[in-house]
Amino acid sequence: MMKPLYLAVLLVGGISVYLVGIRPNAEGTVYRVPIAQARQDLTKADLPPFVFGSQPLDVQVRGSIDSQIAWIVRRNGEELFRYIAQLKAEGDAATRVKVKLEGAGKYAQKLSDKPEIRDMYLIAMEEQVAATLERRPFEMTRIYPAMSAATVANMGALRSSVDQAAAASEQAARKNIEKAYRDEAAGLRR
Repeated sequence: MMKPLYLAVLLVGGISVYLVGIRPNAEGTVYRVPIAQARQDLTKADLPPFVFGSQPLDVQVRGSIDSQIAWIVRRNGEELFRYIAQLKAEGDAATRVKVKLEGAGKYAQKLSDKPEIRDMYLIAMEEQVAATLERRPFEMTRIYPAMSAATVANMGALRSSVDQAAAASEQAARKNIEKAYRDEAAGLRR
């Protein structure tokens, strides 16, 4: 009799953890690092690993005198988006860091149309900031819930892409077969 109750509690707990894991932290996170040290460390931080696929990206980090750091992300010279970390002192020995993501040009619309992907990028950068300021390795497992939500949300586009690739492959195979028949009819041999 108690077994279904345990399963229900486990299910509700799992769903709660999952839902928390797929949303960025709107309030920011407080780290036990003075603001000057946080600014210095974050200006040396890279983008999160394994999040942007295999295409090379150019990143320029701009730290300002005030409390903002920007990672400007470009591909082939075109700005795609930028992460902005807003830093706020929380006493003498702590800093609140809030990460934002701003798309550039057509990428702003893409991020707006796909909030799950935008959230995944934000959560990944929040984890990169946390890893940097807590002086620990980046933990990919912390972004798995957001990655799974982005994958599910993007499933239609993924399926369409696979369907297009399959159709192109089928068309190329058909052309090769037709060419082979024409060559054979013309007496050409390889």
